[in-house]
Amino acid sequence: MIPSQHFQSTPTVQFDLLTYMIGSYHYNWHPQIELLWLLQGTVEVNVDGTRHQLHANDLILINANRGHATFALTPECIALRLHILPDFYTNQGIDLSSGAFLLNSVTTPQHRDYQTIRQILAQLYLGLHQQDWPIFDLNALYFQLTNLLHHDFFDTGITMTYPQPKTQSSLNRVIDYINQAYDRPITLNETAKISHYSPAYLSRIFKAELGLNFYEYLTRCRLQHAIYDLENPTTRVADLALANGFQEVKSFNLMFKKHFGQTPSSYRQHLSHGQRPEYDQFKQPLTPTQTTIVQKQLKHWAQLTSTDQLSACESCMYKLHFQEYQALKQKIAQLKTLLNQ
Repeated sequence: MIPSQHFQSTPTVQFDLLTYMIGSYHYNWHPQIELLWLLQGTVEVNVDGTRHQLHANDLILINANRGHATFALTPECIALRLHILPDFYTNQGIDLSSGAFLLNSVTTPQHRDYQTIRQILAQLYLGLHQQDWPIFDLNALYFQLTNLLHHDFFDTGITMTYPQPKTQSSLNRVIDYINQAYDRPITLNETAKISHYSPAYLSRIFKAELGLNFYEYLTRCRLQHAIYDLENPTTRVADLALANGFQEVKSFNLMFKKHFGQTPSSYRQHLSHGQRPEYDQFKQPLTPTQTTIVQKQLKHWAQLTSTDQLSACESCMYKLHFQEYQALKQKIAQLKTLLNQ
């Protein structure tokens, strides 16, 4: 008798799906991979200081631990976002340490997978909102989506730092301390004493477990709070910089520019041109009217049968010309900035 080959695998399917209103900048970073689909409106998405303007139906994927923020440029901006745990890949033998996901419909407007991705996201949303939807179908959709992302959008030529697949219990005390004392001139040595670790060891586990070093985490924490203060037009930039732990306004301006691609004053001008009460509804539950609109839109996408067969090749002439166009736009923008100085 020929022996059979037995295979058994039980990967945990766990994801977080949310539809929400986008408002003013809310800076955050997390160990999950984030896939964002803009359903309605025009939004600026900032990833590590690079800004992209998304319109309805644009898609963007943000790698784990990348600092990012979204800003509504028009009223009624609604997004659907999916969080994927890197562990889902790594626990099944996929090495994410030697590459990064590159999915952005702003920089690459055409791809054969875009329509399929939107359709799967729509079906996941509808399935989660229907009690009789089989779990098997949800799992199948999730495997299909994660397979597409890995095979068609993972670039092994880029290196990203992903957090190790383990709990962050060893850093809980340190993180709590930073979150409470971010507005003071705290140092790595001071924090190491509180955590009962040596500075060198604390620095190592910060990088290993969070994917960023101590001072980068502290800076992000300070910027996270400073953004809220910038929404108050009566507070001077210099005052809020000091109030949030920056030693001087110059260092605050430099860090703000590094992380958001613009100065605090420029961001404040964005706020002054908007309707602040509406923009501040960040991640608020959708109204019944908005929910109805979203459900109708997603049902349309879920039922589509045709797919976009445009080539996803890396060397096609369309993509090369578009990259040249984007580079030229950037040079013109830089030239305008120099002329206006």
